[in-house]
Amino acid sequence: METIAVYWEPKPKTYGFNEVTNLSLLNIEITEEKMDQCGLWLIEMADLEISFHLVLAKYLDNKKLRLYILIEKCFEDNVLSHVGKHVDFELEKDFTITSPVELICFQGPHFGDRYGIADTVLNTLDSQDMQVLITVCSGSTVYIVLPEGVLGAARHFLSKAFEVP
Repeated sequence: METIAVYWEPKPKTYGFNEVTNLSLLNIEITEEKMDQCGLWLIEMADLEISFHLVLAKYLDNKKLRLYILIEKCFEDNVLSHVGKHVDFELEKDFTITSPVELICFQGPHFGDRYGIADTVLNTLDSQDMQVLITVCSGSTVYIVLPEGVLGAARHFLSKAFEVP
């Protein structure tokens, strides 16, 4: 039998919110056969100094991987012009871009309470009928990707749900 300690706060603390606007969200489905092509494409993106704010990989069934990459919108054309050189994507099926999108992220002394933090974030935004494109919890940092135009409202409601200095 394993004992697990859980830390929970009724109103979680955060050190404040960081916000980034004018972003593009790449949504890429990669099959096993295209994994090496995609790796070369990612290396080329790095060589072109195309930086990104967030990467999320999700395993799908049938040996597929869904990759989400959050980049500055100004890099969108470079990404599109170079993706076809390395990866044989069926655009709009395997590779889509949602743009523009916004990012709000924050960290705090969450002591590994990912479930409580995620629950607070998603319930808060859901209660306001706010669409969330992606949520990532990594260590004590939470990343929330939102459609354009809702960042201010999201910050407002999250500020009420979390203790902010």
